Amino acid sequence: MDPIRGPWVLLVEDNEDIREGLSTLLESEDYGVISVGTAEEGLARLRSQQVHLLITDYMLPGESGGWLVEQAVKEGHLQQTRLVMITAHPRVVPPAGVRMLHKPLDINDFLRIVEEEFAALAQHAA
Repeated sequence: MDPIRGPWVLLVEDNEDIREGLSTLLESEDYGVISVGTAEEGLARLRSQQVHLLITDYMLPGESGGWLVEQAVKEGHLQQTRLVMITAHPRVVPPAGVRMLHKPLDINDFLRIVEEEFAALAQHAA
């Protein structure tokens, strides 16, 4: 983890207002944040930079958040990364190992889940 910025989060969200709001929220908690708007951009970032937590919307323009997770797993980019998927759709089944959050997000619950995912990552590394 980056000693200056803390753990790194890749946030994949196509709604610019939500993306900016969640990025600002995560940065205020001392997480380093990389934010992109599509699954394809997310995969490109995972190919070039290791992150500790991937947070992706399910419905994205082009490929879905589920596709992003499947491709990144196939390519070996998520071995040390925790996964959270956000959706407004009630019947989405997340890929194995992915924690699902439903919109609208409660900010306190969102931050608690982010903290839990980082705690699980630290425990797994120990």
